[in-house]
Amino acid sequence: MTGNVYGQITVPTANGDLKLRIMGRTNVDAGIFVGEDGDDRDGVVMNDTRLGVQANFDEKYAAKIEVCFVDKAISFRDLWVSYSLDTNKTIKFGNFFMPYGSKILGLAYKFVEDAPVDYTFCPLRKIGAAYEYSSDPINFTVGVFSDGNVDARGTNKGYNLAAQAIVRPVLSEEKVLHFGVAPLFTKSDNAVTLKGIVPVTFATPQQAVVSTGAMSAKSQFRYEVEALYINKRFMWETHFMGTSVDLMGEDNYDAQGVFTQMSWHLIGTQQKYNKKTGLVANAAPKTLELLLRADYLNLKGIEDAHYGEQLDLTLGLNYFFSKYLNFKFNYVYAAKKNDTHFNAIQGRLQFSF
Repeated sequence: MTGNVYGQITVPTANGDLKLRIMGRTNVDAGIFVGEDGDDRDGVVMNDTRLGVQANFDEKYAAKIEVCFVDKAISFRDLWVSYSLDTNKTIKFGNFFMPYGSKILGLAYKFVEDAPVDYTFCPLRKIGAAYEYSSDPINFTVGVFSDGNVDARGTNKGYNLAAQAIVRPVLSEEKVLHFGVAPLFTKSDNAVTLKGIVPVTFATPQQAVVSTGAMSAKSQFRYEVEALYINKRFMWETHFMGTSVDLMGEDNYDAQGVFTQMSWHLIGTQQKYNKKTGLVANAAPKTLELLLRADYLNLKGIEDAHYGEQLDLTLGLNYFFSKYLNFKFNYVYAAKKNDTHFNAIQGRLQFSF
């Protein structure tokens, strides 16, 4: 289930009001996982509980801090401060997502779990700085990041150069058409591991369908091309992602993947679009949403039992009781080409404020 509650405190100051928004969320996930080899699992977990504060102060400054409790450990998620140069331009510093992939809002806001291709190629939050420009026709972001985050002490051995551009030839209240491209270069001595998982949260550890194992790399170049279309209650979105890993003493290893998803609001208002992030947001209250996602990951190229091609199909049904609470139901089919396949049914109750 997913729900949202918003609380805000305003304190007058000499340069303008200081606004504090308290936010948080918790998920209750339950499901059944069925594998070919008798690896059948079911379970109930409270997954990814978060608590945070977002502040706006001195008219041009904003900041956010968010902590997460999962797997008996507390860790930071967002930890940043930004400064608005004007209504279109912002500079941001701290620990946050690089401009690549969909995790900034997370396609888990549509489905229970992220698409496996997004999971494979999209990096976690990193410490860095970014310049963001946003207008009706275009978004543009460029940034420099370390290869570590606020919780990963001792593993920062490189840097990332990231950029993203989104163009919107159509932007109206009922229709949106956008195209985007994002290159990402990583220079690091850290090992690179690419793997596709069954997109469920209750089975621990998460089942890997295909995996490269750890690869010694000098650098990595990732790329993404995306398209999104909204027409009233209908939404279609697709992302093509890939990487070229410069291996030490070997030829480059290349891998690609693509996922596409569609959504229909069977009951309720039209699709909601976030112009600043370039992503589709959660639906309005009292909305019943039907979803379909197809995901293909190609890790072929090296003779190893874990390498190969992975295909995932997810059918979803969401109901948003209010802006604070919603329920998600997913049926997932995941298969390694010419090998094993897995089935899973999962429901989520999420409460957030």
